[in-house]
Amino acid sequence: MTLDVNGKPKKKNFLFASAMPLSSKQNKLLNLLCYTVAAITVASMLGIILYYIYAFAALSMGSDRFDWLLSIFSDFVEIMNASLKQSPYLTNGTSYPPIAVVVLYPFAWICRGVFSAYSGMQLTLDELTARVILHPEFWIAIVLFFVLSIAALWLIITKKYHLDAISSLKAGALLMFSAPCVYAIMRGNTIYFALIFSLLFLLLYDHPKAWVREIGYLCLVLAGCIKLYPLFLGVFLLKQKKFFAATRVAVYFFVLFFLSFQLFRTGIDGMNPFLDNLGGFMFNGERLLSLRNLSLSSLIYKTFYLISPTLANSTFFAVFSLCLLLFTFAMAVVTAIFTKSTLSRSMIAAGIIILIPTVSYFYVLVFTFLPLMEFIKSVDEISERRKTLYTVLFLFLYSCCFLLTQCFVPHAIIVIAMLVIEEASVIRKELLPRLKNRKERHV
Repeated sequence: MTLDVNGKPKKKNFLFASAMPLSSKQNKLLNLLCYTVAAITVASMLGIILYYIYAFAALSMGSDRFDWLLSIFSDFVEIMNASLKQSPYLTNGTSYPPIAVVVLYPFAWICRGVFSAYSGMQLTLDELTARVILHPEFWIAIVLFFVLSIAALWLIITKKYHLDAISSLKAGALLMFSAPCVYAIMRGNTIYFALIFSLLFLLLYDHPKAWVREIGYLCLVLAGCIKLYPLFLGVFLLKQKKFFAATRVAVYFFVLFFLSFQLFRTGIDGMNPFLDNLGGFMFNGERLLSLRNLSLSSLIYKTFYLISPTLANSTFFAVFSLCLLLFTFAMAVVTAIFTKSTLSRSMIAAGIIILIPTVSYFYVLVFTFLPLMEFIKSVDEISERRKTLYTVLFLFLYSCCFLLTQCFVPHAIIVIAMLVIEEASVIRKELLPRLKNRKERHV
């Protein structure tokens, strides 16, 4: 028992009450990742400043090559603007689910006067963004968004992974300086809230108290209502054979998803235009061909397109892509449920969240923070070869210097590789030996 200066038992700090000191290997790996990523991000900032100077010079000469820079913060502006509308699916043509729109309303309320000033103008999203960011209200809103999001993630990560004060600060810095986090802030995307609720689910789903577990299930539902694919984290419930809990999550999701349309004037009638907007977003050929799209469908489409544009838009491609996605999803479900390794389950889940959506932009890589933390926690048990490989791959994924390339195909390939490595490991080390033992018992 630890005593204070008066000889009385010290009160435990709630945040660090269950903290467990990292081992030498764990601490060394966390230091390497944290300091390297932070150094690369700081160095990249200098490169970004030079890039902006170059872009400004090009603009002054009449070039429009750098107009894409106007899309920075565009997600934040678009969703805030939609949250202030009574019928965003009709007036704004947004493809974000209702919860993903409403969650930014408190920030939009700060900027309500700014959006009102431009409401009568026919502006594209980039043009609206270029005007809105000139107002101080916007910067107050986005700084609050950033601070609250990072603070929430830092608190949950500290509790979930039982970090002490120093390790907690390093993990928070690693997250904050990572390329996916920087990109998500640049876009102002609600992916942060999906990650926050996903982490809350992982923190609470196996709590000894039933009512706390139920809150955890609702957190998973909220994550699914914002970005849908985090629902795959339900494999953590299926692993523990909590089938009734998984069923409740499904019921909660459908009820909340349908009821969330009542938050707008159009009510449930807003679902049809929402689905139309979503379909137009997901199956847009330009997005599938984009080098910024990390999805498995996009990677296949680009490969087919290199062979023949006609083949990429054929029925064969559609059938082949669908079959490959179904196979990938099925393999992920089986291996994620079967494995005893939390690292493998987290990596498989993150891979599905990133790869399965038709359109998957760079910010979705924030979900790799789940397997990254498990990688750090389990580094004492894994081989040196696997440790070295994953360290290099995570450093690549988290390095801001690659953002300027606007080509994220290598990142998609890395996620696929890590997914395949974990699935192959589960099959080779766990599934096949178990099947072999079962077969021998029946001989």
